[in-house]
Amino acid sequence: MTFLILCINPLLGLIYAIHTCLKNKHVSRLKLIIVTTIVFFFLGTSIELTNINADLGQYFSWLPDYVDVRYDDLLREAINEKNFFFLQQLMLAFFAKLHNNRLFSGFVVAVFYTCYMYIVTTYFKENSYQENSIIKKEVVTYFGLFIISFGWVLTNVRNPMANALVAVAIFRDLYLHKKNIITILIYGLALSMHVAVLPIIICRIFTGILFGKSLLHRFFNVVFGVLLVFVGLHSNIINMTSDKIGTYGLGSNGGGFSEYARTSIYYQINSLFLLWIMLFALILITIAKRQKTIFEEQFRVFLTMATVLAILSYFLPTPLIDRYGMLVEIFMPLIISSINLSQMERTARIVIYLLIISTGVLGFVWQIAFLSFQINILNFLGKVFLGLWALLLG
Repeated sequence: MTFLILCINPLLGLIYAIHTCLKNKHVSRLKLIIVTTIVFFFLGTSIELTNINADLGQYFSWLPDYVDVRYDDLLREAINEKNFFFLQQLMLAFFAKLHNNRLFSGFVVAVFYTCYMYIVTTYFKENSYQENSIIKKEVVTYFGLFIISFGWVLTNVRNPMANALVAVAIFRDLYLHKKNIITILIYGLALSMHVAVLPIIICRIFTGILFGKSLLHRFFNVVFGVLLVFVGLHSNIINMTSDKIGTYGLGSNGGGFSEYARTSIYYQINSLFLLWIMLFALILITIAKRQKTIFEEQFRVFLTMATVLAILSYFLPTPLIDRYGMLVEIFMPLIISSINLSQMERTARIVIYLLIISTGVLGFVWQIAFLSFQINILNFLGKVFLGLWALLLG
């Protein structure tokens, strides 16, 4: 049934898959993750970009330059130049050889939303969910999809993917306690994708040092921090970070991007919406702390630090809240579902309900408005309604 609905209309297929998998504990969450990947890959391939200033447009213009580039040459060059951020070049070289820009845009959003659904479904699998809870699993899953801007994920390319990857690493590390080589590798991939995740990783290290479960755990976080400094000194991580601070930090003019941020009504609204999401997240985290929910202290403290980091980044010469607010948005379904609203006073509970509903609706409406600025929205919606056959016949 899921495949049939998916072929008729991808979005309906995703809604049906979410409903089926989250309602029926016997249905594999892997099915939902795969459906999510397929749907968002299709959505990514269905766009016709109209905003030539978007990062995605720049990547499209770079792809022809990588058609004949060899992977081993890129790796050799990265080693010789001590370039830690080589993942972008490898990605461009791969998709350039496919000679289809649509596959690249499909890949970008598929990576992000696959990571999102992995985190959400794994969280629900790890926790027995109260059947009589008013806030259902479906509601918080949709809430996350509504507040995360599909247009931002699509057009900003590297930063959303880096955020999604580091979110998976944080989730595996602080929630699942899988502190293994796979988690470390995901941290490395996220950092190699974009230097902006470095402050997030630093927050993770400080959280571990200050709030580790034991002296041994704190020691390992110190070792991790020293290792990060060592890698930074023997690569271009520190130089790249210094350049970014010089461009976007306090006292800077914000660079050329700052002019766009100050003049674009879309960017300003997006930043304000993210600022509200961060403030709402702090309220919910505070409630979770008072209720002593299933969130362990270290994970909760990290979420608080990441949220504060996002809020502070809003007041930089160029508001960079989209760089860090996205990470918190990914974890919002977990934060909401960890709270037992039935324990709250009736008035407070109603207020939280209204805030969740109004924020989700506003996020959905804003997504449509932002998309209309970035892509040919009528063409996009037409392809969505035609369903997966539009991709197969194209």
